Amino acid sequence: MGKRVVTCLVALVFMLSMIAGSVTTADAGAKTLKFGIAVSENSTWYKGAEKFAELIEERTEGKYKVDLYPSDQLAAGNIIKGLEMLRMGATDIDMRSTIIYTTVDPRFTVPLMPWLVPSYEEADKAMAGKGGKMLLELVNENGIQPLAFGESGFRQVTNNVNPIVVPSDLEGLKIRVPTIKMFIALFKSLGADPTAINFGELFAALQQGTADGQENPPDVIASARVQEVQKYMTIWNASYDPIIMSASTKLWSDLNENEKDIFNNAAIEAMDYQKQLSREKNNKLVEEFAEKMEITTLSPEQIAVFRKKAQPVYDEYEEIIGLELLEAFGYSK
Repeated sequence: MGKRVVTCLVALVFMLSMIAGSVTTADAGAKTLKFGIAVSENSTWYKGAEKFAELIEERTEGKYKVDLYPSDQLAAGNIIKGLEMLRMGATDIDMRSTIIYTTVDPRFTVPLMPWLVPSYEEADKAMAGKGGKMLLELVNENGIQPLAFGESGFRQVTNNVNPIVVPSDLEGLKIRVPTIKMFIALFKSLGADPTAINFGELFAALQQGTADGQENPPDVIASARVQEVQKYMTIWNASYDPIIMSASTKLWSDLNENEKDIFNNAAIEAMDYQKQLSREKNNKLVEEFAEKMEITTLSPEQIAVFRKKAQPVYDEYEEIIGLELLEAFGYSK
């Protein structure tokens, strides 16, 4: 009897040691992924990234852990270098605006085209339909694995000179714009004097009068404290600004099919969460801005006047972007 007990105990100890060994191996084999984010941890982008990291660790049962690096820490704050690091496989996951993707392919300008996507309803329709599918294919063509779309929202304009209600109100105003040609062409067509200023220098430029105004989504406006040094804001939904969560092709090739499904689904869920937060925050921020700035919301008829004035931008970009891609986002001549 005693011999049988000893034998059973030995077998039990062996089984427990095997289980402990397998857990140790799994822990030792856990892979830590680097997630580069173009904006700060105070953004809805970061909250979306946190959600993604939680889902990945949970659904892969700890096989993958995701470390977040906001403000392009891995690229020393260089937003263009941040995208290039993803293409090279130096980072594993990435989140940034289509504005930055235009530096590798000008066709990414399409959702940003002036008054092409007029509302969140139209944005959801375009991004979930043929337009979004074509953008995802474009990401893939440029050596990156797309996962899901989030958003910064609609870009609004502020200035220190006068309310902007008609195109002539922009005449001669020095407006800070992102360093992509389309925005420069747009504000020139509206009679403004567009100028490219580093985002980190925007507050000082507005405060000192180097620039009269700027344009950005409300969340970004708040992050730079623009509302503290501007008098007027116009809600005109000039450009819809999507963000793209992507993976490096290096990481993607290491995942099995089940893991790819997990990553895709987690990204979609996380970005749906981010979009919801973004829309709620942007609406709330506009209400808060009203305490600092005089806010004008343009009617569809007023916006149509600006859109007509911006037609030269479409004449220039129709060939660059391609008519099929433009039409997928609702463009018609």
